[in-house]
Amino acid sequence: MDKLKVSLGKSAALHVVLLLLLFVSVDFHTPTLTPDLPQVQIVQAVAIDKAAIEAQAKRIQDKKDAQRRAEQQRLAEIERKAREAERKRQEQVQRAREAELEKQRRADDKRKAEAAAAEAKRKAEEKRKAEQAEAERKRKELERQKAEQAAREKREREKKAEDERKKREAQEQAEMERQMQEQLQAERAAQQRRRNQQVLTELQKYTALIKQTIQRNLIVDQSYKGKSCRLNIRLASNGLVTQVRILSGDAILCRAAETAIYKAETLPVSPEPDVFEKLRDINLTVEPNL
Repeated sequence: MDKLKVSLGKSAALHVVLLLLLFVSVDFHTPTLTPDLPQVQIVQAVAIDKAAIEAQAKRIQDKKDAQRRAEQQRLAEIERKAREAERKRQEQVQRAREAELEKQRRADDKRKAEAAAAEAKRKAEEKRKAEQAEAERKRKELERQKAEQAAREKREREKKAEDERKKREAQEQAEMERQMQEQLQAERAAQQRRRNQQVLTELQKYTALIKQTIQRNLIVDQSYKGKSCRLNIRLASNGLVTQVRILSGDAILCRAAETAIYKAETLPVSPEPDVFEKLRDINLTVEPNL
């Protein structure tokens, strides 16, 4: 009993599906069911109807597939024709654009040619004016150079004459100065000779005075007879003895002479600077007067 209920449920559900498919395909077909059949006969009818329904569904599906393919082909053809029409339209637009561009190019070429001709004419006029101005400039420049050359030559002649005059005057002045310098040098030389003689005389004088001072302070002994001592004496500007060095001679006499010098403390010096300069560092020989 339960199996029968299950079979009836499946049959009912299958009928609902088929009815929906038939409704969609607009092909309504209701199979005739025989009521009040025995339960065994109903199960057999359900099996037969299921095969018919599946066949009918396949036919419907095949028809729908054929219709879909036909529609796809129709749409594909429409798209192809539309693409072809668009291609032709684009070609016409391209040809029109190219024709317009060609027209514009020719117009531009004409305008450029006219502008080039006008520019060439303008440049030719500018060149003519420039050449004319350059020729005038060169003429004026040549005149200026000639004037400058003449002025320069005049200045050079005047400068040469002035240089020669100055040269003569310089030579005359130099000769005069040379003669005056020679005369002055001669006078200075004579004065120097006279002064040198005076200094020598003064040097001899003060050397003798220094020797006399040493002799006065020297303790004389007979053993000094025939002996001598060479000394170096350094003096300050007031005659103060700053240093005594024994150069050579008898040692005893030299010590006695050194003692005599330091005993004197100061020695006679000239107030004249050039004479004192020769006395500042003097070498002399001490010989006892026996």
